[in-house]
Amino acid sequence: MPVISPQARRVRSRPDRKKPSHSFREGFFVFMENHYVYILQSDVDGTFYKGYTTDYLRRLEHHNLGLSRYTSNKLPWQLVYVAVAENKRNALIREKKLKRCNSEYLRWLIDQPSNLLKG
Repeated sequence: MPVISPQARRVRSRPDRKKPSHSFREGFFVFMENHYVYILQSDVDGTFYKGYTTDYLRRLEHHNLGLSRYTSNKLPWQLVYVAVAENKRNALIREKKLKRCNSEYLRWLIDQPSNLLKG
């Protein structure tokens, strides 16, 4: 039986789904990917949906095309709140906290200056 080196055994899982590093140098510029927390509101019953993304307009389109299982039953959705986060970790923490908030707080938050859609 032939001897297989440890490097030969390594198989990349789903290399097509691997994203480049969120920070890399291109000439003199450093590209940083923005991380956003967003809130959608259903036109059907006013339900709120909270999420995280790096491209909130593309994500809204996905929701309104029915590509997200949770939101596909209450189409169409309106983007009512977007906030930028320092990094992915902080955005995910913020999203988790928003998911526990009541509707009254979310309505208040939507009217705040931190909402990128208001500025």
